[in-house]
Amino acid sequence: MSDHATTARELTARALEAAREAGADAAEAVVSTGSSALTRFAGNRIHQNVVEENTGVSVRAVVGMQTGVASTNRTDPDSLRACCRAAVEAAIASPTDPDFPGLPGPRPVAPARPACGATRDFDETARARAVARVVGHSLSCGLTAAGGIKVVDQAVAVANSLGVDVVGELVSLRATVLSMGDADDAGGSGWASFVSPDAAALDADAIGEQAASLALRTRDAAKLAPGAYTVVLAPEAVADIVEFLGWLAFGAKPFAEERSALSGRIGELIANPSVSVVDDAFDASGMGLPFDFEGQPKARVPLIENGIARGVVTDSYWAARTGRENTGHALPAPNGYGPLPLNMVMAGGDATLDELIRRVERGVYVTRFHYVNVEDPIPVTLTGMTRDGTFLIENGRLGRPLRNLRFTQSAIEALAGVRGVTADRSLISSESTPVLVPGLLIEDFHFTGQTE
Repeated sequence: MSDHATTARELTARALEAAREAGADAAEAVVSTGSSALTRFAGNRIHQNVVEENTGVSVRAVVGMQTGVASTNRTDPDSLRACCRAAVEAAIASPTDPDFPGLPGPRPVAPARPACGATRDFDETARARAVARVVGHSLSCGLTAAGGIKVVDQAVAVANSLGVDVVGELVSLRATVLSMGDADDAGGSGWASFVSPDAAALDADAIGEQAASLALRTRDAAKLAPGAYTVVLAPEAVADIVEFLGWLAFGAKPFAEERSALSGRIGELIANPSVSVVDDAFDASGMGLPFDFEGQPKARVPLIENGIARGVVTDSYWAARTGRENTGHALPAPNGYGPLPLNMVMAGGDATLDELIRRVERGVYVTRFHYVNVEDPIPVTLTGMTRDGTFLIENGRLGRPLRNLRFTQSAIEALAGVRGVTADRSLISSESTPVLVPGLLIEDFHFTGQTE
C-alpha cells in the first residue's frame, strides 16, 4: 500500500471518530489524496510545469432520517472535528427523507488493480522529453503545437460507521496535442490524445505525427451544405456520444423519473444489434476502482446489449427506491445526479477505420467534436461542432477537408443508424471519466450548419 493509500485510510478512521463525537447516529467518510503533475506547452515550447498535492475529506453525517455533508482539505484534528460538527449541523437542519435507506453495510470488494510504477515515475524530465517528441513533428512542418501531459497519482478511501472500509489507487497519464497552421495561410488544425494507467504505453511520436498530419491535410477547407450524411466517427467523437448517454440515460435516477431514453424500454431494441455498451470497472484497458463512493463493490452492468436496452446503474438510495440491486455506482454525497456509470465500454466490431471509409460513397469523416451540449435530454439530442480534422468522403476515400460543421443529432438515433464498428478501440478521457470506444459508421447523421 502506498503512502497516499495509508494516509487516506487513516483519515477516514479519524473522521468517523470525530463524527461520532459530534453526535452523528451514523457517518461516512470519503478521502481523496494524492498529486497531479502537469507539463503544458504552446508555441512549440513548454510554458508551464506544475505539481499539486491535495487531500480532501468529505463527511456525511446521519441523524435519524436526516443527512448532511461537509468537507475540508485541512486534516489536523481541530479541522476534522469542525468539519464533522458542520456535517451534523447540516443534517439537523435538513428535511427528513422518508426514502433514505440508511448507509450501506460492508460487502466484499475485489482487490484494486496495482498502480503502475512507470506512471508514478514519469517525472518532469520524462514529460519534457515526451513534449519534445510531440512538438517536433509540428515544428518540422512549420506548424505550431499546444497541449499538455498530465500525470495523476491518487488514492481514494471510503469508510462508514457500519464497517465499510476500502481503499484503492488510481494512476494515469493523459497527453493531448493540437497542431495548427497559420490562419493567414488558410491553415488547418489537427488533434490527437492519449490516456492510460501505464505511461510506458505512451508513443509521443505517434500522437505528434497524427496531429501534425491532420493539420496539414485540413488546409484550405471547403464548405458543405447542411443535411443528413453518412458519417465515419473516430473514437474521439464516439466518446462524446457515449459519455452523454451515461449522464442522461444510464442512471437509475433519470430512469425512475421517466426522463431517460431507457425509461419504459428495457428489453426493447433501441440501437443497431452491433451496438453493446457496458459499465465495467474491471476491463483490462480501463482505469476504474472496484468500489464506489459508498464503498460498495462495483458490478459489471450491461446497458445496451446487441442493440437491446438492458439496464441502468444504481447506488444504495436508488436501488432501494426502485427495488433493484445496488450495482455500486454512487457518486460522492451530496449528489443531485444520482448514480452514474464511470467506466463505460463499447464493444468492438470487425472492421478497420479505413474499411469503414471505403464503404461510404459520399459522407463525412469526423475526428472529434467540440463544445457539445444537450438540446433534449430524453432522446439525448446533442448539438455541437466538429473540430480538428473533418473531411468529405467520396467514393470510399477521404476527400477534401471541410470547414467545421454544426450538428444536431439524437444519440439514440445515431446508435440505431450504426452500420459499421471498428475492431480497434481507444480509451478516451476528458478530465472526468474514461470510456473505451471504437470508431463507428452511422447513417443519417444531421449537420445543421457551418461554423465560422
